[in-house]
Amino acid sequence: MHKKDEDNMNNDKGLSLLEVLVAMIILSLGILGLAPMVVMSIEGNNMSRDVLVVSSLAAEKLEYYESLETLPAVPYTETESNLEGSYTRVTTIEDNTTDPTIPDGVCQIDVTISWTDKQGVDRSTTYSTLLMKG
Repeated sequence: MHKKDEDNMNNDKGLSLLEVLVAMIILSLGILGLAPMVVMSIEGNNMSRDVLVVSSLAAEKLEYYESLETLPAVPYTETESNLEGSYTRVTTIEDNTTDPTIPDGVCQIDVTISWTDKQGVDRSTTYSTLLMKG
């Protein structure tokens, strides 16, 4: 056997168990750093879904009243519960007889949607429009 062949046999070029363990720890710490981003992304998706559902529930009700030839007698309040599983929609219609800040000849329609989000926080938002009295 040649001297060169003996040197190659004794010269270990592979990774030791300790080196692999250290590399795994460094990789694990890097992946752990991404975990908060994943959680934040999931929370953002839930919030986006809520905003989409809420705006569509409000638009649906506002479009319903816009399509009517005559609006209900004011003051008018309608409450609908358990929409889409967990949303409550309260619709109020007022005119200048109930609220002097509303101009003559129009009614103000407020649609308030309330719900409890995935973190247990109570939330609500209100959409408003003015419609000519029919």
